[in-house]
Amino acid sequence: MFLKQGVTPEKLALSLSLGITVGIIPLYGLTSLLVTLVALGFRLNFAITHIAHYVVHPLQIALIIPFLKLGQIFYGESLFPYSIKKIIYMLNTDLWGTLNNFWTAYLSAFLIWLIISGPLFFLLYRMLLITLRKVSLSIAK
Repeated sequence: MFLKQGVTPEKLALSLSLGITVGIIPLYGLTSLLVTLVALGFRLNFAITHIAHYVVHPLQIALIIPFLKLGQIFYGESLFPYSIKKIIYMLNTDLWGTLNNFWTAYLSAFLIWLIISGPLFFLLYRMLLITLRKVSLSIAK
């Protein structure tokens, strides 16, 4: 167990919370790099941060469309009016062209993530910290 290896509950909760929060960012393909930068920048447990990121990977994929839909709130019109099949076809045939055409939609999805990421991180951190402190006390006994 990591708590027996000298990782404090605070650092472990921080590593997990940031790994999860950054792991759901709606910029598919960039999360590994971003999680690495966050782990190195905050001197967190690299392995734990990446494990958290990989665990929420399916959630990241599931949340991309809701983030895009919520991002439309900023513009009042559909920025991404295509079906999933059409989007996949467009990405497979012209990745950079598709990304260029939809940069505003992705930017709006990112803004929604920014809005929820702070409260999400704080909530995750507090819940994990309480849990990990209890686990730490039970291990110490």
